Amino acid sequence: MAIVVSSIQIVTAQLATSRVGELPKGGALLPTGQVITPAAAPGSTFAPLATGLRADNNADAAEAVTTTLSPDGKTLLVLTSGYNQNFKNQNTGANLTYPVLDPIAGKPTGTTTTKAEWVFVFDVSSGKLVKRQQINIPNTYNGLAWAKDGSRFYVSGGIDDRVYVYASNGSQYVPDAPFILLAHNSNQTAPFPAYDGGLLKGTPASAVATGAVVAGLDVSQDGNTLVAANFENDSISVVDAANRQVLQEIKFFRPGDKIATGEFPFDVALKSTNNGTADKVFVSSQRDNEVVAVNIASRGITRIPVGSQPNKILLSADQNKLYVANGNSDSISVIDTNSDRVVQTISLSRPNDQYKGANPNSVALSPDQRTLYATLGGENAVAVVDLGSGRLTGRIPTGWYPNSVSVSKDGQKLFVVNAKSNSGPNPSQSRTTPAGLARNTTFRNEYNWALEKAGIAVIPVPQGGTLASLSQQVDRNNGFDNRRPDRTMRFLQDKIKHVIYVVKENRTYDQVLGDLPVGNGDPALTLFPEPISPNHHKLALDFVTFDNFYDSGESSGVGWNWSTYGRTTDYTEKTQSVLYGNAGFNGLTYDYEGVNRNINIALPQTNSNASQFNTRVTGVFDGSGQSAILPGDKDVNAPAGDGELSANAVGGYLWDAALRAGKTVRNYGFYVDGNYSTSQADPTKPDPSNPLYIPISSTPAADNIPQAVAAKTVLLDKTDTYFRGYDQKEPDIYLYNEFARDIDSYLARNTLPNLTMVRLPHDHFGDFANAVAGVNTVPLQMADNDYAVGLLVEKISKSPVWKETAIVILEDDCQNGPDHVDSHRSVAYIISPYTKRKTLISTNYNTVSVIRTMEDLLGIGYLGMNDANAKPMSDAFTRDPDFTPYTAVVPGNLCTTAVDPNLVPACKDPNVQKTAAVPSLHNQQWWTQATKDFYFEVEDKLDAEEFNRVVWAGIKGDNLPYPTERSHADLRQNRAQLFSNQAKS
Repeated sequence: MAIVVSSIQIVTAQLATSRVGELPKGGALLPTGQVITPAAAPGSTFAPLATGLRADNNADAAEAVTTTLSPDGKTLLVLTSGYNQNFKNQNTGANLTYPVLDPIAGKPTGTTTTKAEWVFVFDVSSGKLVKRQQINIPNTYNGLAWAKDGSRFYVSGGIDDRVYVYASNGSQYVPDAPFILLAHNSNQTAPFPAYDGGLLKGTPASAVATGAVVAGLDVSQDGNTLVAANFENDSISVVDAANRQVLQEIKFFRPGDKIATGEFPFDVALKSTNNGTADKVFVSSQRDNEVVAVNIASRGITRIPVGSQPNKILLSADQNKLYVANGNSDSISVIDTNSDRVVQTISLSRPNDQYKGANPNSVALSPDQRTLYATLGGENAVAVVDLGSGRLTGRIPTGWYPNSVSVSKDGQKLFVVNAKSNSGPNPSQSRTTPAGLARNTTFRNEYNWALEKAGIAVIPVPQGGTLASLSQQVDRNNGFDNRRPDRTMRFLQDKIKHVIYVVKENRTYDQVLGDLPVGNGDPALTLFPEPISPNHHKLALDFVTFDNFYDSGESSGVGWNWSTYGRTTDYTEKTQSVLYGNAGFNGLTYDYEGVNRNINIALPQTNSNASQFNTRVTGVFDGSGQSAILPGDKDVNAPAGDGELSANAVGGYLWDAALRAGKTVRNYGFYVDGNYSTSQADPTKPDPSNPLYIPISSTPAADNIPQAVAAKTVLLDKTDTYFRGYDQKEPDIYLYNEFARDIDSYLARNTLPNLTMVRLPHDHFGDFANAVAGVNTVPLQMADNDYAVGLLVEKISKSPVWKETAIVILEDDCQNGPDHVDSHRSVAYIISPYTKRKTLISTNYNTVSVIRTMEDLLGIGYLGMNDANAKPMSDAFTRDPDFTPYTAVVPGNLCTTAVDPNLVPACKDPNVQKTAAVPSLHNQQWWTQATKDFYFEVEDKLDAEEFNRVVWAGIKGDNLPYPTERSHADLRQNRAQLFSNQAKS
């Protein structure tokens, strides 16, 4: 297929065309569309959490989550919990490794790890940050607490199910063994335990058991008692801090119980008696929207309802009040600790604003107890609350996603840590060799999560007019100036009646469209050029090329949240980086698409004729109900408003807003469950004897083989159960064929659902040994995905409903590939009769822009603050429709002998346009061998950075090393040479 250049119209964008990245005066534009100005407060400083391990800062710390000030106010601790691993020596390429301590002796063992979570120790006695230590801890999860005398501190060991103890030797803090072993995981005295200690351990449903995870910690005033929250065990452990032994474990929920309570306990606050002994512990339960108060002596439990998804909690100095950050409700609950009831709820929203998304996630008090500070992860700010009036008095800008704030002893300064930063180009730096021969000479980890870094700000407490000015800055940073109707979108509401939303997986702009003759692409980074992905190219050129579009999420769990409701919850932000980082799927579970703890909570616990399509997996393994957990259908990860369909409800997911507005919805693969098909002995192989096995069928409806079931209650009757969910063994063409079969019932009536959601995931790649229909290499899987997209657009564009339909396509994230602008930059498409033709648009857009655009097209309500504040992609549209249909192009590789000849019947049609087959560098055997240790059954349960390199080597060859950044002059020269060669050929 020849690429036509001459008729491409280059237009001046109507909106800002800045790229994601640094802005003047210390600000930055994020891939979420927000702006951060972390040093905006007068006199403040902002710096990365530098480790000094690499001169280029590649191994600096990410995901700072907790701060705590020593009792004397002189020492500040900062804890990281996230993706801090797999960094290399920049001269030799050797892994940076760290000794793992013996949990009994506290001494280094022969075991080493590439995991690098940290406790930073800062001297703040001068009011400035002076780093004294950085202590490596392999696995962590949010918990950090001082002994009240300041002699030692305690650190949550996360999936290792232990609490690390460090004591002062006069000049620094050293391991104070034995550490506290909480005794859920097996082999607990080993450097790393077995990760088998979750809630279902020992039950008939132990096949789906998870590991244990310890989260929040607190210590009694006398230092004798420590309490730890067992996040995956729905319990707390009460520990003798002197001898490090667990005195008792108080369980809030046990398998088989009927009432959901105390689930996902996250943070703890321990109230002491007047003489300092442990009296009562308060625990935030993230799934059940409650704080559980436990009398330690009597074990009596009181449930205190609070806001949605309570996070960190804090006792007042006199211990009479407890402050609770409600992440989903944008509020603070104030609990009277004597009566165990909420006595006040403080809103952190702007007056009369119904939209949520501020994500308050930690609180701190001024020394005089008159002012409360709350970090707002979703607003990149700290809220300032006057406790006398109970009113929010202002906001202070911070870095990207603040997680914790501490107040100096004199009350004059705030210490604020944030999770991440812009990632920048991927690959980055040191691209100095000739075009096409560049290499990552310094062995950087170029994975999305690895490129984003945490920061710490020291902010003098602003007053009066300064605080008011900073509050206005926060509003501007978050786009509140954008809340106004858009005339183009209002016009289109009368024209577009149907939106088809297609979500794909993990590709960057340069990987796919870097070879386009227009736009800001780098052809040297293109892995899937026009012959492999002709429909991606043709659709971009025929309609609109967005060359400044960014996926807001870093990886699948975050990405699917951004892609379905335009933001994330704090649960997502806290767990996703840890799941992909230090937890490694060993304790935390992939809870981001409706399934919690590997369980489809939309299904009943038991059934007389149980299968994975009508019963939870625990009920399939144990029909007695004694293994039942997670009562009800509440999703711990979901935003407020999930599944609420009353007309006045706000929030939830895109489909919730559509249903509230009286629109129809049909679902193909979004938030579904059901592809359990592998052997427990060999999880890389399908196992028909597995009771959860679902065979792949090219014609599942005709064969009456259900493939998946919705994991959201409101989608159960709106989901095509013959449309398989995420499974890299199955071709997307099979999925398209099922979509076409089902959608024909609508087209026969000359209609479509108002909102149709389609997942086409094969550009994620993998499972090459077991792939069906011969689609068993990366280039073939990309071609398969490309043709499925092309067929879908062709079918709709040649139907009677084309005149009132828009097709919107994006990647949920783009973690798996290079891009010379930013690792978040990706492909996006809007295809409709009202879309401009042959137009390049360089307006800065992102995932939230897509959500806002679909909401405006359908005339439905907004979901949260981000999409309400976003600008729709209105410059992609025209008021003069072009009803010309689209005809899909067959990628020539799908017509080769390696592929099942029945997969693409059009290969035999001489009248169908096809690209020339591109010889593959490697076959199925090579791809299988290169990924033999990778697990592809669920999203991203592998080393994504290593997989990126395998994909590069498999397509480009071993003699073309993984690249680094080149200059824009090089890019222009290369692009000109590329298309000169194409023209000659």
